[in-house]
Amino acid sequence: MRPSNLRVALVADGRDDLVNMKALRAGLNAWGRYWAFQELGKGFTNRSACDKLGEVQVYGCALVRELSVPKHVVQFDRMIERLSPNCIRAIRTCYVCKGQWALMGFDSKKSYVYWLRRAEIQLAK
Repeated sequence: MRPSNLRVALVADGRDDLVNMKALRAGLNAWGRYWAFQELGKGFTNRSACDKLGEVQVYGCALVRELSVPKHVVQFDRMIERLSPNCIRAIRTCYVCKGQWALMGFDSKKSYVYWLRRAEIQLAK
């Protein structure tokens, strides 16, 4: 999905709200796939542990490789940072952890869905 398609703007018509929520969820899916991919470690170069330890011996410290995050992911990161902690947890549960609400500390699925919908509505504003 191109970053230009990720902008969300609400219009008074109910049909436009549905399309905008659809675009928001598509953008959040892309955001979640990116961070899930990074958390699995597949987004970094594959190097052996011995090779990484060799950096310390050769250079005196481990080399830090900065992660270049795509612009549309950074935009969603900034939007999500402004949410309440429960909303952030619900967004991560749905889009990064694929809905495993019990493992993310929610008491019930009803609670998880409440915070998820609240977060999506706040992001759509």
